[in-house]
Amino acid sequence: MGLSRKTMVREWIILALCLGLGAHVALGFLLHGGQDWPIESYGYYGIFFGVFIYVVVQIGRSLWWFKKGGRSTQGL
Repeated sequence: MGLSRKTMVREWIILALCLGLGAHVALGFLLHGGQDWPIESYGYYGIFFGVFIYVVVQIGRSLWWFKKGGRSTQGL
């Protein structure tokens, strides 16, 4: 099951956007939250939130593909 270059680029872009969004969520907790989390570990929180968001996005994409009927639009 080989993946095309276009598919790989699309997946890397989705991952990068999710990691960036995760970093913004962690920064929002740092700036606006009242939690006493150690500031030194916010990088880890950013990665954690980013990976969590990526998993949620992939589940959403899978559900969308399943709802759509699994038909591929390639070749049209």
